[in-house]
Amino acid sequence: MTEDHGLDQIEFPVLEGQTVKLRELLIDDAANMSRLMSYNISKWLWEVPHPYTLENAMNFIDSSHKEFRLLKAMNFAILYKMNSESKSLVGIIGLKNINIDDRKANLGYWIGESFWGNGIASESVKLIINYAFSVLRLEDIYAYVYSQNKPSIRVLEKNGMTRVCEVNEYSKKLDRYQKTAKFLIKRK
Repeated sequence: MTEDHGLDQIEFPVLEGQTVKLRELLIDDAANMSRLMSYNISKWLWEVPHPYTLENAMNFIDSSHKEFRLLKAMNFAILYKMNSESKSLVGIIGLKNINIDDRKANLGYWIGESFWGNGIASESVKLIINYAFSVLRLEDIYAYVYSQNKPSIRVLEKNGMTRVCEVNEYSKKLDRYQKTAKFLIKRK
């Protein structure tokens, strides 16, 4: 890891907002991930199967740790401070396809259905964008979202991301073409 890009840390960062805390994924999060990943969430995610098994969750956590060590991705557990079980994961947010040389990364996230409408995604996206620009010194953060996913589009727009294009991509999971919008925010 290079000091030039603020990546000399060995520990996974913890990011705190008013209502959310973002921390490293733990193997203990697997059961919550599997329980929270409903069809209504997986249908908006590119390659996430439904049902989402405990094994799927454990494999994702394991690959997240490996990708962090290689600085290819940073996947955070989202904790909701207003939840009675505030130490429990309510969703995931991450940067993947991190490219330090080109100073860009892809943002992705999901929130458990029972936690929708609480501003969790918006605050989590804000924390990640700030971290990516101020600590990782990335220049571009982009996100892909299915064009019909209006709530997620609002979250991105609320955080200063703008639609730059729309593509029609083939989804193996859906076995059909799907319109996907690309959103982007540049460091100021």
